[in-house]
Amino acid sequence: MTFLIRRRTSIKTIAKLTAAKAWINAIETLDNIEGSLLPKAKDRRSKEEFAACRKAYRLVDAHLDNALKYLYLKDYRFMRAYQALALVNISMCRTSFFHPTPMVYANWNMRILTDIAIYAGKILAPPPPLRTKTKKKTP
Repeated sequence: MTFLIRRRTSIKTIAKLTAAKAWINAIETLDNIEGSLLPKAKDRRSKEEFAACRKAYRLVDAHLDNALKYLYLKDYRFMRAYQALALVNISMCRTSFFHPTPMVYANWNMRILTDIAIYAGKILAPPPPLRTKTKKKTP
């Protein structure tokens, strides 16, 4: 990601690139689970874990796709909501006992990229100012 070091790179560009990279990573991780990790699992617990990860990553893929769509539509509130849902689903995939697999790295990498995209979204669209409560006048 050396192209992000340029001074003129806008936060919007960073948000688009990181959301797209996280989405690609979700697809690659899902392919890895379905193509090599799940078929090679011998232990029942491993198969259950991989199946849970496959389900979680399908949701991550869908949520990041929606986040990217809303980023292009400049609807940052929905973009952030879908990114947050992606993070929740990344967390559902427990990778601690698969330490030697690439899934640990992919899980960490997706989390970092999605976090960056969320921060970029917050900078692009800060929350609206707090409203002061107004007292209703009774007739």
